[in-house]
Amino acid sequence: MKSSPAKKILHIVEDLKVGGLEKILASIVLSLDPSKYAPQVWCLTMGGQVADELIKQGISVRILGLNGYYNPLRIAALARMMKKEKFHIIHTHGYFAGTFGRLAAILAGVPVIIAHVHSTYYDYGKRNLLIERFLSCFTDRIICISQAVERFVTVNEKIRKEKTCLIYNGVTPPDKLLDDNLRKKLRASLGLDADVIVIAVVASLTANKGHGLLLTAFKEIFLRHPSVRLLIIGDGPLREQIEASTRQLMIDRVVLFMGIRKDVFDLLQIADIFVLPTQIREGLGVALIEAMAVGLPIIATSIGGIPEVIEDAGNGFLVSPGSSKQLAEAIRVLVNDQALRTDMGLRGRQIYESKFTMLKMTGLVETMYDELLCKRLDKKLYVR
Repeated sequence: MKSSPAKKILHIVEDLKVGGLEKILASIVLSLDPSKYAPQVWCLTMGGQVADELIKQGISVRILGLNGYYNPLRIAALARMMKKEKFHIIHTHGYFAGTFGRLAAILAGVPVIIAHVHSTYYDYGKRNLLIERFLSCFTDRIICISQAVERFVTVNEKIRKEKTCLIYNGVTPPDKLLDDNLRKKLRASLGLDADVIVIAVVASLTANKGHGLLLTAFKEIFLRHPSVRLLIIGDGPLREQIEASTRQLMIDRVVLFMGIRKDVFDLLQIADIFVLPTQIREGLGVALIEAMAVGLPIIATSIGGIPEVIEDAGNGFLVSPGSSKQLAEAIRVLVNDQALRTDMGLRGRQIYESKFTMLKMTGLVETMYDELLCKRLDKKLYVR
């Protein structure tokens, strides 16, 4: 029996610079069954490093270079492009792509429209909330990456619960685990001795991620334990400011700025503790899941979806946002207790395998795609 042609799926995003949202989009696209789905990615404004990686992997990526998100002519032009391609599903990511992309998909008559919500946007104004509520009427499913995000969508945006579904972020574990020899070599290449205790953070260098608070806490720990080191992995608009803070605190010689790296898993494997001191909002940090995948104990703030990843005193510690004292105390406990670090790391790996694997995330996305397409087929609203 001849198999049906692969369904055309379009993922729409503002851009594909390095970040958690962008990583999840790329992971979904690369993990979909190619015999069932033919994914494309359209970037509304610009590409980025993640876009380049997708192109290398053979994924069709288009950079549209659009501006003026709410210009009706732009929306109409995007709708014509969608209609020409005859997509079965439009899957948007983030607020701007979710607004622009869904309006165009509605005009184009795309059979299935999905919005993927990656954070709790508590800074939305009334206008944003009204737009989200209006667009939900034409959206078949709203993917929420955590229960915290789902509460935001249903309570703050007042969108019906039956429109939403919970699909946790998932990551693929590293292809290889570093043995002790490789771990020592990588540490040595960074000027890190084998016996120092390495604390790592992976996050964009923005105010929300709390690097300033971390530096204050780290300074307190360093005064008591001169063998600790801090790896800051990532980049962003506050890099110069954060680098200046390390000099002001006189810890610049023990803080390493790694920038954006492709070998994040390797860097995590030379660390002993992972910290994510997010201050304002966090849907479900991908970096937390990556740290659990390599068995690191985690210290993070108790906001957004983070408590759904971290069992306090189980696979790590939860601290209050804004409290450098709590953060320093949690770091101190782990620095002083290697056995606890190991136990928490093992528990984190168990949680990762039970809830946050790529296989689980992709399986739920594919099941959702199939169910929504079948529903549209039953209603005779399939691609024209």
